[in-house]
Amino acid sequence: MDRIFGKLKNIQAMVLVFTSVFLLSFHYFFVYFINSTYLSTYFGEQSLGYFFTAGAILNIAVFLYAPRFLKKNGNYKLTIYLTMLELAALIGLAAIPNAFVAVALFILHQAVGPTLFYCMDIFIERYADSKEMGSIRGMYLTIQNIPPIVTPFISGIILVKPEYWKIYMIGAALLIPFLIVIALNFKQFADQEYPVLRLKEAAKKFYADKNVFDVFVDHFLLHLFYGWTVIYMPIYLNQYIGFGWSEIGIIFSVMLLPFILFQIPIGRMEDKYNDEKNILVIGFCIMAASFMLIPFISEKSIVLWAAILFISRIGASFVEVSSESFFFKHVCPSNAGFISFFRMTRALPYLISPAIVGITLYFFEFKYIFFVAGLLMFIGVRYALLLDNAEKKDIC
Repeated sequence: MDRIFGKLKNIQAMVLVFTSVFLLSFHYFFVYFINSTYLSTYFGEQSLGYFFTAGAILNIAVFLYAPRFLKKNGNYKLTIYLTMLELAALIGLAAIPNAFVAVALFILHQAVGPTLFYCMDIFIERYADSKEMGSIRGMYLTIQNIPPIVTPFISGIILVKPEYWKIYMIGAALLIPFLIVIALNFKQFADQEYPVLRLKEAAKKFYADKNVFDVFVDHFLLHLFYGWTVIYMPIYLNQYIGFGWSEIGIIFSVMLLPFILFQIPIGRMEDKYNDEKNILVIGFCIMAASFMLIPFISEKSIVLWAAILFISRIGASFVEVSSESFFFKHVCPSNAGFISFFRMTRALPYLISPAIVGITLYFFEFKYIFFVAGLLMFIGVRYALLLDNAEKKDIC
């Protein structure tokens, strides 16, 4: 009886976590695609990468400190404090139209936003059954990716005039329901023991387990792909191809559909056949091929651009759910330090991509940065092929 009651309690908790993730995602992706375009109203294109880099450095610092905070105060308090910081950053972006204030608050937003998803990882790992990790991560990622289907379209309608403050204010307002759900339901969250992350030790342990290191590289490349798109694709479609924001909103909404269509069935398939490796290879090949085509497409066609970016996200959806499933099958759920290390892959690309783009722009036109991004995705194929699906080693 206690076992049944415990399982029902876990299911209830999972529903609340999924609800929280949905609300957080709606907030986060409402402003996700307009950040670089907003900053470009104050600064030139080549400066934008540096602001994303600064945000990434602060985000990495937060991730490194997070396990220490968790050990002392718990995940509930960390989530509440970060939510308040994020709320302040977006309200400031909406209310203070000043270049230097915008940069400072954007950097804060870049650091805090991804860390809130890390907090959700801690909640979900507490209640998840490791035997169903593929299905759980597939469901989790699908719920997380439903809002991005809608938010670019809504943002595009609002940005008929370039009134970016409206987007940031709505983004802030959407954070309030998330805060309410967390505050009402997770105050008594039972934290597990959180080992403190020591970077040198963590790096050695990651590298020692080849499976975990290789999937870490693949997850890093996935977020390099995302970062490339977030910083440079809105600018390219707007300033080089000539789309307005209402058209870009439609393109991005279609682009993100694969995350809804494929991640749950792929996650279930991986639980059944334990075959993340081959799915990763297929995903990276699709991502590489689609991005390498972009420099050769100059036609201003919503259908054509939506189609090519849709195909690119089919590959990304395969890689995302497969890398997440593989990693969380191999790492003990109590190890917040290694989850933190893994989640740094969301920030690390912003340290590297501006330098790669800068070198590319020195020799080639802007459009060829996407060709270079496609080439880099083939590195992911190499590391995916090194994975051993059959081996099960927990890092604890």
